[in-house]
Amino acid sequence: MLICKEINKTYSQKILSNFNLNVDPGEIVALLGPSGSGKSTLLKIICGLEKLDSGDIIFNGQNLENILPEKREIGMVFQKLALFPHLNVNGNIKFGLPQESNISEISIMLNLLGLKGFEKRKIQTLSGGEAQRVALARSLIAKPKMILLDEPFSSLDTDIKIILAKEVKILLKKLNIAAIYVTHDLSIANKIADRIVYLDSKK
Repeated sequence: MLICKEINKTYSQKILSNFNLNVDPGEIVALLGPSGSGKSTLLKIICGLEKLDSGDIIFNGQNLENILPEKREIGMVFQKLALFPHLNVNGNIKFGLPQESNISEISIMLNLLGLKGFEKRKIQTLSGGEAQRVALARSLIAKPKMILLDEPFSSLDTDIKIILAKEVKILLKKLNIAAIYVTHDLSIANKIADRIVYLDSKK
């Protein structure tokens, strides 16, 4: 499904060096490693927010080099959720809907994520875990073939992290969506991932 082949990326120093990664359909892979090892950079390259220096990103048999981020069918949830404070829960999730989609899909997604009855809630009134669910719903409602999660639970208490990790794994398996989950936390990686890949900051 996803093939990252000989990926190289340098800013002021080398971030990724000849990095390779394959992700199978429906597989959840956790990227584990220290700060500066290139985890978040790799996600940005895959979804098209960063350009690689050399190498190839192949997704469903297509080289993504010249494919716009919105055309890649890859969703992303950031550590900073970037929810819109002027929109309620319903409005935030609706923002992720393709124009041709049926609005009833919002209700389906709310039910899947345990947010039924939250449609008119303001973002500012949500708990951390509820806000995470809204961000995930906004990304999933676009029906991506893969979702990238960049430490989305890092600001939450450990108990909530574990609950959400289990819930997200069940949901992704139910929807058959492949995922890459970036984390520093081995315990969370073990809860959510089918496979763990370690990135070393030593170049």
